[in-house]
Amino acid sequence: MRSAMPSVTAKRRCPDLIFVKPRFDVYKAVSLQIREIFAEHTPIIEGLSLDEAYLDVTENLKGIASATQIAEDIRAKIRCEANLTASAGVSYNKFLAKLASDHRKPDGLFVITPKMGPVFLENLPVAKFHGVGPATTAKMHRLGIETALDLRAQTLPFLQQHFGKSGRTYYWIARGVDERPVCADRVRKSVGAENTFAQDLHEFAPMREALEPIIAKVWRHCQATGVRGRTLTLKMKFANFQQITRSKSFDDAIDSLAGLESLSVGLLEKLLPTRKGVRLLGISLSSLTEAQATGRQLSLVLR
Repeated sequence: MRSAMPSVTAKRRCPDLIFVKPRFDVYKAVSLQIREIFAEHTPIIEGLSLDEAYLDVTENLKGIASATQIAEDIRAKIRCEANLTASAGVSYNKFLAKLASDHRKPDGLFVITPKMGPVFLENLPVAKFHGVGPATTAKMHRLGIETALDLRAQTLPFLQQHFGKSGRTYYWIARGVDERPVCADRVRKSVGAENTFAQDLHEFAPMREALEPIIAKVWRHCQATGVRGRTLTLKMKFANFQQITRSKSFDDAIDSLAGLESLSVGLLEKLLPTRKGVRLLGISLSSLTEAQATGRQLSLVLR
């Protein structure tokens, strides 16, 4: 068993598993309460999910000179008013603040100063980098890139050759440089995930099996961010890079993993049979609406 495992997989591995019905209305109310505590210190709040956010406290509402002190004050107020723990990371950019917030969980606070930044990263595995997923990690490992120090040893043209536009990002974050601003109240238009296969798929059964983790990933994001979608799109890409999609819109938002899986498989069936081998499958939700939050520990990242 592990965190974020699809419930169907967990039940298969542990038949006696007991599922506790979530209290989404309570989670949402508490999330809004925490957001109000953030807003007492700064209006520049960028939500990553309903239990995690970036805060820019450079010019904060209370005139506190230390971001570390602000983090301590926020954590103390969350514990006092909501009886919850909150981990916080403090640094001079978003990338390092996110790493810092994960460094002392649960209920911890960690600070990465400008002097510490490049040194802190040196021996950090690239798999620990926020935004570097399993597929990119595996590709970096094949290229002999295991740590930030290995990544730092690569030239910008080399990284752009192998990782496209993301190569520039990897080049700079390995050096502790991240110029992205904290953007308050981002509006996301869609939620999606996709996977490229090592071997082409030709039959319905392996395609359906391959869709399961993709669907689960999309649903985990929906649960974490509290959004639901009314329009479902299935993407299929062939070995020759030709791509086709099928979409279907509904009057009500898709509100369960089982529903998302059933509807996704239905769209897949409409694209089959196909003479070409399928290299990639993807699922996305759009026409998003607000739903409920999850009940995980809050994570606070400041810069």
